[in-house]
Amino acid sequence: AEIRNISVDLGRNLSLPCSLPDAKNIMWVHEGKEARQVSRLLIQDDGSLFLMEVDRNDSGIYTCLPANSDSPDVKASVGLRVRTPPPLLSLSVHPSTILALVLWTVEDTGGYPIICFTAQYRLANSSEEWKPISPNRISPNSRQIEVYKLEPNTTYAFRVWGINQLGKGDVAEIEGRTLMNNQDLELARHFLEGADKFDTRMWLVAVGVVMGTLVVLGLGTCFLLYQECRAPSEIDDQEIIELVPNIILNPGFEGSLRTEHSHADENSNSETMIRFNNNTVIQPRNV
Repeated sequence: AEIRNISVDLGRNLSLPCSLPDAKNIMWVHEGKEARQVSRLLIQDDGSLFLMEVDRNDSGIYTCLPANSDSPDVKASVGLRVRTPPPLLSLSVHPSTILALVLWTVEDTGGYPIICFTAQYRLANSSEEWKPISPNRISPNSRQIEVYKLEPNTTYAFRVWGINQLGKGDVAEIEGRTLMNNQDLELARHFLEGADKFDTRMWLVAVGVVMGTLVVLGLGTCFLLYQECRAPSEIDDQEIIELVPNIILNPGFEGSLRTEHSHADENSNSETMIRFNNNTVIQPRNV
């Protein structure tokens, strides 16, 4: 018998008609299971089958047939397709050192054309927020996207989902670990080269030399600071020593500022003449 196909959006109500001539005493079977066993399915008086708020599992072949008939040819079948947001995508990831290529395949669009895809990533096994992968609305014809600015030797989680006119589809998630930087590998290999033949006594000698050098530098610094603290007193002593000969060689140096008093002369002057260091003589003034 020919199968009639019907489509309905997820969450809607639907009535499936039975095309048998006598539809009063019939039964419905869904994928080999009697429809009466599902609470959301109801056989109405006209023989049609009422489905309340259909979900994904309601898709399939429905067959109506007489309840008391033994003839397998007396029946009518209806194929039901429940349209949904895009189902899970099939993901794969190909990471390198600092970028990763995320690929996906679309096995089903959900019944409506896919409008766009959205992809995100973050560190694996972390609670940080998902970071969008640019562009945020990926073309519906795309089946891959590259993720940049990743850290080498790090595990990331990637997720992708499709969107159609019914909304956001199921989210597919996958993890991938970026590769170690080749330069880091070469550097590590160079440092570890001959590690099994390394003599620890040489290491102790090197440490001793370094520590001895630090001690010598410390003592030298302390000596220089001590010398700097003593320098001002030695300079003062040197200035005093240089000042004594000047006093000896210039006898008038000390008495140049001193006046001697004597008996007043006929002009009532009680001062004596004063001789300065340059041998200049100043006579008492006449009054």
